[in-house]
Amino acid sequence: MDKLQTVIDETVEINKQYIAYDENSQPIKENGDYLIKDNVKRVADINELMNEVYEIPQDINNKEMLLSIRDSVLNHSPVTFKGDEADTYDMVCELVEQIEYE
Repeated sequence: MDKLQTVIDETVEINKQYIAYDENSQPIKENGDYLIKDNVKRVADINELMNEVYEIPQDINNKEMLLSIRDSVLNHSPVTFKGDEADTYDMVCELVEQIEYE
């Protein structure tokens, strides 16, 4: 959960960077929403953050979550996939089959 909190905090910081302020250093609101000064750049920065690769260690702290993911993928997925979706599903299955705890 530490990484999730970090991503949330960094997203908040990115949003703060792009809020427009008035001459009294107060955030400007329009229709109840904060005015964003460069939304295209803000979205690009958030997308860059969200596209970072995160590794979830296979340790005791993540055991329940990883076993739940493994079970969901292997036992509760739709019955059939076709084409590229089938290839992707096979790849994901191979990855989660490696999740093991003694």
